[in-house]
Amino acid sequence: MTREAEAHAVEDTKRKEEIEARNVADNLAYNAEKTLRDNKDKIPAELNTELESKIAAVRTALQGNDVEAIKKTTQELSTALQSVGSAVYGKQQEGAPAQEEPSAEGKKADDEGTVEGEFREV
Repeated sequence: MTREAEAHAVEDTKRKEEIEARNVADNLAYNAEKTLRDNKDKIPAELNTELESKIAAVRTALQGNDVEAIKKTTQELSTALQSVGSAVYGKQQEGAPAQEEPSAEGKKADDEGTVEGEFREV
């Protein structure tokens, strides 16, 4: 039985790698589709079409058995999704009011009002 396991170890490793690549690709495609649905109005049109084409490429690669094609399209989709994320994050930053750090003097004033409690050991 151990001889059979040793004989098929290489095949098992390749199969495991394929399954993991498929899972990563499928999860990334799902997350990209969800991002598109949730942020449709915040994503520029050219990034939207680019992301849709990358999702379609990943879905097509998943239908085949070429692990390298799956990994390549997954990496391309990941890069496109990062650019979409930065575009969405950038728009949120433009709309958010600037928050200022409290000054050192402001922190000191708060500390002066603190009163420590007294306690007794019983």
